[in-house]
Amino acid sequence: TADALFAHAPFKQYKNRFNIVAVAVPSKNSGVSIPKQNLWIETALDSHFDTFYSDRYLTTLHLKRLHDYLAFIPYEHIIILANTDNYGGGGIYNSYTLTAADHSMFKPVVVHEFGHSFGGLADEYYYDDQYEEMYPTDVEPWEKNITTLVDFSSKWKNLLPENIKIPTPPSNNEKDIYTKIGVYEGGGYQSKGVYRAFQECRMKINEAPAFCKVCQNVISNLITYYTE
Repeated sequence: TADALFAHAPFKQYKNRFNIVAVAVPSKNSGVSIPKQNLWIETALDSHFDTFYSDRYLTTLHLKRLHDYLAFIPYEHIIILANTDNYGGGGIYNSYTLTAADHSMFKPVVVHEFGHSFGGLADEYYYDDQYEEMYPTDVEPWEKNITTLVDFSSKWKNLLPENIKIPTPPSNNEKDIYTKIGVYEGGGYQSKGVYRAFQECRMKINEAPAFCKVCQNVISNLITYYTE
């Protein structure tokens, strides 16, 4: 887990500002509950998939129990590793990251979910047929990596080159999709009315090699806030 995080900027630049403590909590059984399959596994935190009816959304409701397990350990941010090879995870800002430890995509998933729980970053992916307003388009989202353009000056507007089109047309150049900053439509689960800074980012797809510049700035500012 630590190796996955510290392989990504800006965590790797600030590695010496983190202390990682591993806590082993025994469970009666091994695995994760899958309610849709009527599969219930009794574990220390009773973690389960199908949160909000999403097959891959992995969470626990036992927060009091979680913090009781950690009561005598100094901690600020929590990553929970679940013994399952099913794909999934979850990250809740200032609460916890929970990830499937035995899946082949474990490393990119835990980094993405820590972007939620530590960085307060929004999901930048969206669904082509999703027009329902998960983010009301007359309100600026509080997350720093997406915008509805209501208060864009509080986001990454100062990083844009002059005369760039808003919204910014997507590019088919592979280099551009990771490096060309703009205002690309689609984010926060909806394909219309919400915008992101780069075509691809760790907060959008598992294949992205890094957090985008905007997300890196957000995380860097938080690390500085905590450690200085």
